[in-house]
Amino acid sequence: MSKYAFVLTAAFALSLAAKDQGFNGKWVLDKKTSHGSEPMTELRQDIKQSGSDYMIQSRFAEPPTGIAPLVYLGIMTSALNLKTDGQEMKNQIGPYMFVSKTTVEGNKMITDWASTINGDPVQGKWVRTLSDDGKHLILEITESSTKGQKGDATLNFNRK
Repeated sequence: MSKYAFVLTAAFALSLAAKDQGFNGKWVLDKKTSHGSEPMTELRQDIKQSGSDYMIQSRFAEPPTGIAPLVYLGIMTSALNLKTDGQEMKNQIGPYMFVSKTTVEGNKMITDWASTINGDPVQGKWVRTLSDDGKHLILEITESSTKGQKGDATLNFNRK
């Protein structure tokens, strides 16, 4: 086998391995291509699947004020559990109860969530879309409150 054929075979195998891992893996924020109503400077998410459950562990830069922007509620938390079997999942995030329902449809993981912040109901949606080659993940975030506050972001991740 020539060197060229070996390199092509190895590259193809790595591409298939990334695709086969699905959402599982270590994901690093691409700061240059991500944008939102509030800036995100650093974020890494490690996603692990066990059956219909997903555990997302995040590392992020703490905001200077120590308070995460509302649009990133549930994103800027060290650990978050999601169920994709149609059941509601409750997570305690700081002083807030975070209730979510997640489904996986092909290369998309969709999470609808709700919480109450200072007596104000807040709801949002995350759509994680895995690229065809499994090397990139886009996280689209929308959030709003009954008091008219709104936020959105598109975070682009690369598989590490």
